[in-house]
Amino acid sequence: MSSALKKELTLSQIIAMAAGGMIAAWMVEIRYWFELTGPSSLLCLLACGIILLPLCLIYTEMTAMLPYAGGENIWASNAFNWDFGWLVGWCMFLLYLSAMPNVTIGISTMVSYLYPLNFIELKILACVILSVWFVMVNLEIKHLAKVQDIMFWGTLVVSLVTSMIFVFSDEWRWSNISPWFPKGAAGFSAGLGLLMFKFIGFDLIAVLVEESNFSKKKIIIGFIGSILCTFLVYGLAILGVAGIVSQEWIAQTDIVDPRVADILGMHWLALVIVIMGAITCITTLSGFWLAASRTMFGAALQRQVPKKLALLNRYGQPWVANTLVYICSLYFCIMAPEAWINYIFTITVGAAGIIYLFVSLSFLKLRRMKPHWERPYRCPYGLFMGLESILFCIYCLYQCVKAMDAATWIALGVYFVIGGMLYAYAKYKQSTSPEEWKPLIQSPDNVTL
Repeated sequence: MSSALKKELTLSQIIAMAAGGMIAAWMVEIRYWFELTGPSSLLCLLACGIILLPLCLIYTEMTAMLPYAGGENIWASNAFNWDFGWLVGWCMFLLYLSAMPNVTIGISTMVSYLYPLNFIELKILACVILSVWFVMVNLEIKHLAKVQDIMFWGTLVVSLVTSMIFVFSDEWRWSNISPWFPKGAAGFSAGLGLLMFKFIGFDLIAVLVEESNFSKKKIIIGFIGSILCTFLVYGLAILGVAGIVSQEWIAQTDIVDPRVADILGMHWLALVIVIMGAITCITTLSGFWLAASRTMFGAALQRQVPKKLALLNRYGQPWVANTLVYICSLYFCIMAPEAWINYIFTITVGAAGIIYLFVSLSFLKLRRMKPHWERPYRCPYGLFMGLESILFCIYCLYQCVKAMDAATWIALGVYFVIGGMLYAYAKYKQSTSPEEWKPLIQSPDNVTL
C-alpha cells in the first residue's frame, strides 16, 4: 500500500469542502440562533466573519508554508514541541467528530418533516447515515469531491433563491424583524462567542491541502471564498424568515424554512428546501469526516498515535483512521441529548477555540523562529493579526465554558480521559520502542511534497 495521499482536489472542490463544512443544517439550527440573540444573530455572524478575517489570513500563511495533512497539529509541533502538537491534534479530532452528529441528526430532523420521528428514531437514522458514509469515504476521494462540488454549488443557488423568494413575498415585512436585540447586550455577547461555530470549516483547507493540485498561492481564494459563501447563505436566511414569522414562532419550530414556505402556500418549495438541506448536510459530513481522518493520518506520521492509522487502502484512503472516525462519531451521536444543538455548539466552539488559540501563538512564534522558511503567502500586519486572533479565541472559550451543561462536561471528560490514556501509551512506547516511536515533526527541513 502507498503511504502518500493522492493530489486530486481542485480549488473549486476545496472551497466546496470548506464552505460545505460551514453551511450545514441552518433551517434546524436557526431557532437556537434566535434563542441566543434574535435577529441580531445576523450582526453576530457579520462581526464574527470580520473578526475571524485575521485568523483566516494567518491560516493562509501557515497552510501555504506547511502544507501537510496534519495541519494545525504540525504547526504547533514545530512552534512548541511534539507534546503540544499532540494536544492540538486531539482537539482537532474532537472538533471534527463533534461536528458530525450535528450533521447527521440535522439530516434526520429534516427527514422528520416528511415523516415524523421521535428523538430515538432520529438517532438511529443518524447512525445509519454514518454507516453509509463510512463506506463512501473509503473510496477514491476524487469521486467524492466531484459529487461534493456539484451538491455544494447547487445547494448554494437553491438557498439564495429561497431567501429571495421569502424577502420579496407579500408577507415579508421589515417591521416583523424588530426587536433586533431581544436578549440585550448579554445575548448579543453570547451570540458573538458561540456563533463562531458557523464559520468552523474554513480550517478544513489546512488539513486537506496536501491532496490539492493547485498552486499554494491560490489558497487564500479558498479561505476567503468559503467565508463569504457562508455569510451570504446564513445572512439571507435570517432576513428571509425573520421578516415573515415572529421570533417566538421560530423558537418553537422544529425546522424553520420549510414551515415558512408552507405558510406562503409553497409546499413544493418546502420539499425542495428539505431535499437540498439534506444534501447540504451530506457535503458537510464529507468535509468533516475527511478532516478527522487526515488529522489522525498526520498524527500517525509524527508517531503521536500508532502508525497503523497512516495505512492507506488501494484507493489512497486512510482506512484505519476512517474506521476510528466512524466508531467515535457513533459515540458522540448516541451521547447527544435532546438539546443536541446546544450540546454540539459548545463542544465544537470549545475545541475550535483551543485550536485557533494555538494556531495564533504558533504563527507568531514561527515568524520569529523560522523566518527563512518559504511563505508563498505572507499575512500582513502579522503582530496585530496574531494578537487580535488570540484575544478573540480567549473570549470564545469564556463564552463556551459559561454555556456548558452537565451532559457536555461528561462527554468531554470521557473524551479527554481516553486521550490521556493514548498520550500515556505513546510516551510509554517511546521509552520501550524508541526507534519505532521516535518523535518526528514534519517541516520543510525534512519533508518534500
